[in-house]
Amino acid sequence: FNIGSGTELLVEGDFLKNNRTLDYGTGAVNYEIAAVPRNQFLGTSWSYFNGEQKSATATVSHTLTEGWEIRGIGGYQNFKNDIFGTTRPNAGSSVQADGKWVRNVQRSQVQEEYYIAQVDVTGNLEMGFLKHNLLIGADADKYNTATTSFNTLSRYDSINIYDLSMYRQRADIPDLSRNTRTKSPINRAGVYVQDLLSVFEQVKILVGVRWSYQETASNVYNYAKDTTTNSVSFDDAITPRFGIVYQPLKNISLFTSYANSFTLNSGVDISSNALPPSYMAQYEVGFKSDLFDGLLSANITAYQIINSNLAQTNLANGNTNSNVKELAGEVVSKGIEVDVMTRVFAGISLLAGYSYNDTRYTKSNIYIEGSKLRYNPAHTANASIFYTFATENWINGLNLGLSAFYIGERAAGRSTRLTVANDTYKLIDVPAFTQLDASAGYNFSTISFRFKVSNLLNELSYYIHDDNSVNPIAPRMFTTTLSYRLQ
Repeated sequence: FNIGSGTELLVEGDFLKNNRTLDYGTGAVNYEIAAVPRNQFLGTSWSYFNGEQKSATATVSHTLTEGWEIRGIGGYQNFKNDIFGTTRPNAGSSVQADGKWVRNVQRSQVQEEYYIAQVDVTGNLEMGFLKHNLLIGADADKYNTATTSFNTLSRYDSINIYDLSMYRQRADIPDLSRNTRTKSPINRAGVYVQDLLSVFEQVKILVGVRWSYQETASNVYNYAKDTTTNSVSFDDAITPRFGIVYQPLKNISLFTSYANSFTLNSGVDISSNALPPSYMAQYEVGFKSDLFDGLLSANITAYQIINSNLAQTNLANGNTNSNVKELAGEVVSKGIEVDVMTRVFAGISLLAGYSYNDTRYTKSNIYIEGSKLRYNPAHTANASIFYTFATENWINGLNLGLSAFYIGERAAGRSTRLTVANDTYKLIDVPAFTQLDASAGYNFSTISFRFKVSNLLNELSYYIHDDNSVNPIAPRMFTTTLSYRLQ
């Protein structure tokens, strides 16, 4: 909405309702993927995941003077879900070698509310040979979470994951009693300033700094004991950022940057004090170019992310309580990313990308130093080609596309290479896979139609975390989308 001279109001909102059958995948036997069909459902017929999300955001932008603008944002989001069904395979009771699994039943309810307010001012200044593009702002948000956990029902029934007809499955819905209700309000605020300086026509320097404050509380009510436990912690941090862009030619940019951020930690130290935050430093260097009069764009970025002072279990004095931690670990990620994109030429356009990532523990008293983190594939890649017909007949506007993406080998399972003295778990090797998607679209005036086939070759692979989260990728699927644009 244009609500005045130089003032615009943007209002956005969305609503999502997601009710589906709860499905925790196909399971594993002794840290190996279970040899069951992809469509084998190991849950109960009545299990469900019921979720709902709604949000609204309003943004007001006002031009103060030429080159200066103020912007304000206010937003609200509400999310709630109710999850009720059997536990994950191997969670609570392990799947036996012959396929027998004694199923437990669990339930949880979550309700979240999120409020955010932000205001910032942007503008341009010239001081001698320096040109400044300034950003000054502040933000605050409030995040309320209420989680109700229920007492787990053990030994609900038994099934055999290889032969579901071997046991008679129960169909009744048990009544689980409430265990705890946990309220976790988080209040955050921050101020920031950033300046993009144009030193010469070919050189730009970015400098910025942010101060952040966070208050985290916890209120746990125990239904059986009728008791409440309260705690609160306060954290603040100053995080800088810095970058340089050099353009030897108009269509070529070389850049390097540094950014610092922090993440909060749960648990307490050996003296029962709340843990301070852990800091992460990110370094990047890269190359961007537009070649052949902008027909081809190519980006190459190399990075290193150091997650220092990583919280890990404190083993002092024989401690086995995983909630008692120390900031003594470190994880380092190194990688490279390559992206290539073309404009439409003779009706054809291309997109392609590749990334390499190596993430390892570099300091730890729990994991072997140098061991890789789970779930992270070292290699991923994607490529897409599209062709759009430009004719004088009815076929004009028809668009055909073929896409492929590759996810390399990775490790899942339990506990990434624990120290030998305590290595009671195993890893699961997950093979690489490539998925093909095909699509066709047609645009006519204000109406557009698109048909897509995902996993065209019906590839079978898995997304796996611990041994109780083994989820097959989706089989071949067909999707249609119809869109109408108001004129």
